[in-house]
Amino acid sequence: MRSWKEIAKAVKKVEALAKAWESDDQTPMVEYEMKEVRAVSKKLDRAWSELYDLVASGEIEPIAYPLVMAIDAWIDEVDRFRDSHTANPGGSDELWKAWGDVLVLVKREPVPQMLEPIGYLIQVQKCSPAQVAKIYEWKDEFGQPDARRVLEVIQSGQESEPTVSPHWTRTCQKNAELWEARSSRKRQVVKEVVAEPDIPVLAPESMETLLEQNVPSRQIARMKNVDQQTVIDYARELGMIVDGQQATPAMTPDQHLSRVRNAEIEKREEAKSYAAGAKASEDSSTPNSHYALNNYREQVRQMTLDGCTKQQIVQGLKTQYPERAKPGSVAQIMAAVEREAAATK
Repeated sequence: MRSWKEIAKAVKKVEALAKAWESDDQTPMVEYEMKEVRAVSKKLDRAWSELYDLVASGEIEPIAYPLVMAIDAWIDEVDRFRDSHTANPGGSDELWKAWGDVLVLVKREPVPQMLEPIGYLIQVQKCSPAQVAKIYEWKDEFGQPDARRVLEVIQSGQESEPTVSPHWTRTCQKNAELWEARSSRKRQVVKEVVAEPDIPVLAPESMETLLEQNVPSRQIARMKNVDQQTVIDYARELGMIVDGQQATPAMTPDQHLSRVRNAEIEKREEAKSYAAGAKASEDSSTPNSHYALNNYREQVRQMTLDGCTKQQIVQGLKTQYPERAKPGSVAQIMAAVEREAAATK
């Protein structure tokens, strides 16, 4: 079972890496919105994944439920940052705000809140039996403080025994309910389809079917080879529930069906084009093999693998993609390629 202390220790380790990254002069700087920013390093990005892997499966100590659910919310922002082509390479504001929420919860280990013993409240604090009943939230059949119950405890000689605060009990019950809802969603997640080398394989289920099964948007995005925002927009257009929230439809069912079909056809064509381009790259020694690819992201990826610099990539693609071939966008994709390469070593 993962304890609160074990998880908190892992969070503090990641925070130490983040602090080191912020002050490391060797961290690469990239251009973003007309200024140089410090890009998230591969080491820090791996540490993020390792932290999430720690809490993604297995039993968790009940007092750690709020901390793990805060980590859930934070990793959602990490995934959005990784999928975005326009986010700050140093991490989005939402990502760091969610991380701050995690850090707040590791500052102090949660411990049961205990009430002062009845004898202490009466003899030292000089509280009346009615006041004690109010503190203990004991009520009679009329909803009033049950002073008689306090007197019965005193007479039984148990007035010095510690008692758990009702507020603490309610908080634990609420956290347990939230945790059960989280666990239910995880149990309903359909296993991700493993892709064959070089050819992204799409899950056979439609997005609508996966949403009906309450599969999280992040998982659907991976299964359908799209970014997470596409899944969220899709659910909103159809008025379906996504990640436990009801979306509002923005188009007619016929319009939606046509868009979904076209999107899935486009993705399959991109996969075929990517596979063909990758094969052509292997068979050809020319450094311009990326021109066989029709997808902007894949062209940047191939040029990165060919050893091109950021400036060379921007210069080579700015005519074909004048709105997208920007230094910041190219730098993000290059960083993702470097992370992929590091993960396969």
